[in-house]
Amino acid sequence: MSESHTPSNTDTPDAALEQEVTLEQWSGDLLDLCDDFSQFSQECAFLFDALAAVAQEPECITSDTSEGIRHINFWLKYQVIGYREKINRLHSGWGILNRKQ
Repeated sequence: MSESHTPSNTDTPDAALEQEVTLEQWSGDLLDLCDDFSQFSQECAFLFDALAAVAQEPECITSDTSEGIRHINFWLKYQVIGYREKINRLHSGWGILNRKQ
């Protein structure tokens, strides 16, 4: 036997998010994002220095080096996409918190 389900305001992603967002959770998520991004930026600085060193000696670029550079670029691309998504979620949560006040 199936139950009928009447859609409610909580069935939309924004409505569900609105019920879940608290200042404490939002603040914690923001601090986590800042910590993660700080570590990511340190990793990027190391990688950029390494890529610059490789570029100074192009004769040393082997197929393995080239594949490594491709892999690093792929990883960087998806890290940045992930940070953009996290920032967008925090931005949406901030708007919800402001509407609650």
